[in-house]
Amino acid sequence: MSKINSTTVNRLRFLYGSLSYLFGVERFGHLFAKRIFWRANTEEPVVALSFDDGPHPIFTPGVLNILDKHDIRATFFLIGRNVEARPELARQILDKGHEIGNHTYTHATLPRIEDHAVISEIRTTSDVIAHACGGLTALLRPPRGLFSRRVINLIEANGHKTTIGDVYPRDTTLPGAPVIIQRVLRRVRAGSVIILHEGFSFENGDRTQTMESLKSIVPELKKRGFQFKTISELIEFDQNDGHNRTGPPE
Repeated sequence: MSKINSTTVNRLRFLYGSLSYLFGVERFGHLFAKRIFWRANTEEPVVALSFDDGPHPIFTPGVLNILDKHDIRATFFLIGRNVEARPELARQILDKGHEIGNHTYTHATLPRIEDHAVISEIRTTSDVIAHACGGLTALLRPPRGLFSRRVINLIEANGHKTTIGDVYPRDTTLPGAPVIIQRVLRRVRAGSVIILHEGFSFENGDRTQTMESLKSIVPELKKRGFQFKTISELIEFDQNDGHNRTGPPE
């Protein structure tokens, strides 16, 4: 019975991920939520890799090794309680030249909680990361990509820029490494922010598919001429590129 239930759950998860990817609302976020950074408005071949829900004792080092091999930097949105449990891994991410962002303390669905709880999620995580790494975070990715005007106001009032992304292959639904690769390469474009996962919000699982897909995604993007940036670098690149246009920014 448990095997049947597990198979059913996996099929439903794959179906949900496939439908969610098909609609891909994150691709259009920049059209209706302009205070959020979704992607850079540029024709230059630049892209940002980002990873959520870490640090994790197995998959974070694995991802770091792949990034090291290709000499690229990425942005890691860390969960506060995971940093609290593994501060040495958070420090390792920073020491290797990567950027660290705030992903709340408990991976809370921010629009569903009150103002004081949102503020606590942000500040507690910022403090934990500062204690582990010696620096403050400037970017925040709301868990599950869910936000509201109230939440964005609170995020900004607490010193962070709300960031999501425009290429999300739904790697958390475990569709298989070939599918993750195909989904990323199909939708990536100049200025894209790719959303992947190397950790977990509540319980451990398997991020092997994400790691395996990364081994193909990075070389292929390099082959296509893309340069890798952190998200902060992409934001700066976007701003500078906009200032250089002859017409007004879109």
